[in-house]
Amino acid sequence: MYTIPRSSRRSGHLHWRTGAVAAIALLVCMVSLPRLENYVQSNNEEDAAVALRVLGRAGDPGDAPDLATWIAGDRSLRHRFRDARRLEGSGLLMHHGYLFHMQRTGSGQTRFMAWPRSTPRTGRAAFLLDATGGLHRHPNVDGHWSGPDAKPFGPGMVLAERGWQSYAPARRP
Repeated sequence: MYTIPRSSRRSGHLHWRTGAVAAIALLVCMVSLPRLENYVQSNNEEDAAVALRVLGRAGDPGDAPDLATWIAGDRSLRHRFRDARRLEGSGLLMHHGYLFHMQRTGSGQTRFMAWPRSTPRTGRAAFLLDATGGLHRHPNVDGHWSGPDAKPFGPGMVLAERGWQSYAPARRP
């Protein structure tokens, strides 16, 4: 004959303990995840700014049709952007949550820009390295520049009129 086991005092205590541990774990996650997300966004933004500086110091891209082609032909850039990937058909390069683009001006100068792949998940700010080597940042608080179809800077745009500000990244490559 099968008998149904009686509950003991210990099993009730065990359930209470398990619930308390689960509640503490949930609280830790609720506090930590937003901080972790903010940390990732900040690191992606800083890395994008530093990467633009690296591109600016690398010299003239010559007749390379896009950024990915130029990087593929330069050993030191290949090393710096070893985990970057090319977005087919767009000429864009994706690196650490940011999209990078090389733009040639009518006078033959080259600008580099970077903006988030997915605002705000991968970052917020957009960056531009102008032809003189000046780095500029736009807070992009409305998330207008997000994804491959949203290049933040076009020919004839004036930086100061659009909210761009000079920027110095906190770390160096």
